[in-house]
Amino acid sequence: MAANERIAEIISTLGSGSAGNNDLSRASTPGGGWRDVDGRANGESSIEDDNPSRSRPRTFPYFKYLPYDTEQQTEREANLDVCLKYLYVAVSAADFAPGAVHWTRELRGWLSLKFDLPRETRVKLVKLYYELALAPGLDFVVAERFASMVMVLTK
Repeated sequence: MAANERIAEIISTLGSGSAGNNDLSRASTPGGGWRDVDGRANGESSIEDDNPSRSRPRTFPYFKYLPYDTEQQTEREANLDVCLKYLYVAVSAADFAPGAVHWTRELRGWLSLKFDLPRETRVKLVKLYYELALAPGLDFVVAERFASMVMVLTK
């Protein structure tokens, strides 16, 4: 029963949302020496396009060179909040397979699109998935998926 209480405690911290937090993780952004189209080096920015939501620039400006418009940051965060909400519901209901596994897959897909996950949310998710991976009584395949998510979030 202590494991369930610990998981509930970690899940309750996820409810604080991610929309207001600009402290983003650098986990998927190694450095680089590329130059932008206007000749600025990686990390240099002008006043008009300064992005305060990142503490370090991306290796490659993915959104800038796509041949189509992408979602705004607020829409991306709203989509993330939907995934987190349903993950919370699934874990709260102890619906690990297929519920939490499905929303873990959705979250992994969101991350694979190179969207920035706020650092605070990333830390909370790492703690949640770590506890889920070690929770007694889970099927081996489900626990392995949760452990894999820990690795994705901490890389």
